[in-house]
Amino acid sequence: MMKPHTIVLALVLFVVILFAGVNWGLFAREDTISFVFFSVRAPFGVIMLGIVGVVSLLYMVFIARAEIAGLMEVRKKNRELEEVRTLAMNSEKSRVTEMQNMVAGRMDELGGELIALKERFGSVERRVGDIVRRFDEEGVFIVRGAGEEDGDVADGTETKK
Repeated sequence: MMKPHTIVLALVLFVVILFAGVNWGLFAREDTISFVFFSVRAPFGVIMLGIVGVVSLLYMVFIARAEIAGLMEVRKKNRELEEVRTLAMNSEKSRVTEMQNMVAGRMDELGGELIALKERFGSVERRVGDIVRRFDEEGVFIVRGAGEEDGDVADGTETKK
């Protein structure tokens, strides 16, 4: 789609060309034209149409140059934005990897601690089981000697530890 300034320029040029076409006899009539330091005998209308054409051409060159500069700037900014986006993605990936490694390490630590707690709980459970087995049915603590077996009672007295 054409930009508004291009449409306006095209309409103005069309009106000027239409005006020149309708009044061509007047535009083509020769007369003496003064350029301050010298004079020339030429058609004034044709010279003015030439000036309008040159100004229009210069305007179009200026607009094209501005458009090209704008497009190059947009392209440069897009390239910079893509570089920043890539850098941010790489940074985010490294942070995610670092966090995954940290979580994996912490999980390994917690797994080791859980195994140690299970072993300790098993040890405590065995000790409690040993103590419970040393009580007889009436709740008397049975003291055994080092060489006695589970069924033997050492002198039948109760002692508290």
